[in-house]
Amino acid sequence: MARQKEFDQDEVLGKAMQLFWYKGYEATSVQDLVDCLGIGRGSLYDTFGDKYKLYLAALDLYRRTEGRKAFAPLTESGPIKEAIAQVFRNLVEEALLDSQQRGCFMVNATLELVPHDSEVAARSQHTLKLMEQGFYQALIKAEALGELPDDRNWRGIARFLANAVLGLRVMAKINPDPQALRDVVSNTLAILE
Repeated sequence: MARQKEFDQDEVLGKAMQLFWYKGYEATSVQDLVDCLGIGRGSLYDTFGDKYKLYLAALDLYRRTEGRKAFAPLTESGPIKEAIAQVFRNLVEEALLDSQQRGCFMVNATLELVPHDSEVAARSQHTLKLMEQGFYQALIKAEALGELPDDRNWRGIARFLANAVLGLRVMAKINPDPQALRDVVSNTLAILE
């Protein structure tokens, strides 16, 4: 008869996400995971497979939760330009509150693993496409509502905004200077004028 798990799998996955987010994949040992998660190696392997599969599950959790939260302003009612500005302001505030300078887990994973990891590369590419598409849909809606002119390359601008998010995330990790981050945001948003 199989033993019933004596831990909350979602809670454990959340703890793993936090640990990987802080330390990265390579610097996190299985022992680090065992110590942080409060479960034995056997339970870790039985439940999640191995360190790599747990990492991918943690990355997917991050994408579902933190990614959705970051772009929530684009789905709310109100002026679209303000919603886009709010996305960027939220990213700056999040960075300034991040005392450990963890940055963005997805960006961290991309920089650490994409050159040689097709699974993380696929997740990174999908995340970038979702980000670009979210901005694009918001820009098209703003154009339809008369908030923005109708003679712009909104797909290109959506790509620019997605790129700006990534650059802002990296910059915030390296040097979370409030004025520098706000300067980047104000200059980024000038493209919508």
